[in-house]
Amino acid sequence: MRTVYKSEVLNKTFDTEEECLAAEKEHEEKLAVEKAKKAERKERAEEVEKAFKDADEAYKHAKELLNKFCEDYGVFHKSYTGADLPAARNLFDVFFNDRFFNLF
Repeated sequence: MRTVYKSEVLNKTFDTEEECLAAEKEHEEKLAVEKAKKAERKERAEEVEKAFKDADEAYKHAKELLNKFCEDYGVFHKSYTGADLPAARNLFDVFFNDRFFNLF
């Protein structure tokens, strides 16, 4: 009669106890790595969301300052050069750049 070791975690059978324990340990390590990756991804996604939120708030504040300046002095003029404008990744960015057109 042959002895077989069954892993309840993996739902598999193994010929030796060492194989069973090694497979369970490897499985636990993989789960730990996946959990760490998910946690890092969530943390970095929150960081990106916060950065976008901060940028939106800064942009709203800049528009408020611009509007107040225009109310007080009538007009705000700024000359743009190629270095001042953001790099365009495609034609959509060129023609529909909100930050450029919202200044007017």
